[in-house]
Formats: sequence, C-alpha cells, structure tokens
Amino acid sequence: MTAQHVDDNGLHIEKLDRRLRELSATFAGLGNTDDIEEMLKVIHAPGWTSQRDVFFVNAMLDVAQQTATNAAQQRAALRDGVLLIAEGTDS
Repeated sequence: MTAQHVDDNGLHIEKLDRRLRELSATFAGLGNTDDIEEMLKVIHAPGWTSQRDVFFVNAMLDVAQQTATNAAQQRAALRDGVLLIAEGTDS
C-alpha cells in the first residue's frame, strides 16, 4: 500500500471500525471468568484426576496463559501503532 490517501468513500474506515469493534467484543468476552471459577471448584473436588490429566491441564494452561499474554502485547502494539500514525497525520 502506498502513502497516498485511500479514495474509496470511507469504506476502508468502515471496515476498520467494524474490525476494531469486533476485537473489542472479543476482549470484553474474555473478561468473564465464570468458567475459571467453575474449573477451580472442579479441581478441588476429592480424587479429581490422574497424573496424566494434571500434565494435560498444565500444558493447556501454559498455552492459554501465553496466548493471553501475546494478545495483550499485540493489543498494546496495535494501539501504539494507531497513535503513532495519528501523530504523523497531525503535521
């Protein structure tokens, strides 16, 4: 893409607006932790699991934690990039 202004009657802005709102809804949905609370109750039940199950759940927790951390970093990078672009257009 060139540095020229996009001339599509604002369709690119509408698409970016829609995608940012979808991302916002996704992050908002991630804020609900009812499922975590449910899992906490389950794992504390007597005789809950085997060593194999503990290994599997720990592996999945590692993946979920890293994914959440990456998502937060990517969100911050996206925000910072948009703000930097805005600074360049103010000139």
